[in-house]
Amino acid sequence: MQSGQQFKVDQPGLMKAGLIPVIVGAVAGALYIIQDLSIWSLAGLLGWLVPIFGGVWYVMTARKSGAMPAQMDGLVNGAIMGAVVGVVFGIVAWIVGTISATGIGAALLGLGFGNVIARLIGGAVGGAVGAFGYSYLVSSGQIK
Repeated sequence: MQSGQQFKVDQPGLMKAGLIPVIVGAVAGALYIIQDLSIWSLAGLLGWLVPIFGGVWYVMTARKSGAMPAQMDGLVNGAIMGAVVGVVFGIVAWIVGTISATGIGAALLGLGFGNVIARLIGGAVGGAVGAFGYSYLVSSGQIK
């Protein structure tokens, strides 16, 4: 980063765009209530995809409100959105997983505080990737 270069945290834009990805993250985390290993696998996959969706959704919402955010602003705000969505997914999965899984199933899920921290970090990376990917597709003209 060059000296004096800064990024802008778009708090109003994050609050405007945040509702849908947070709901999607909570629903994806709630899939652990179904006691089926294939559904748990789907929920684990969604745990990585939902933060990417959060980053994309932030850039889409910011773009619809008038101006495309600068690349660094989009990356930072997409990472914030992805981290929030990842934490929501992790907390809901932790609560629901411990309710529905008993015995060895609970141990296999590996849900807990460590998972929430992992979802926070992974969600931030996923949100930044989603925001960058969508910004790139818009700037290259593939999405109008």
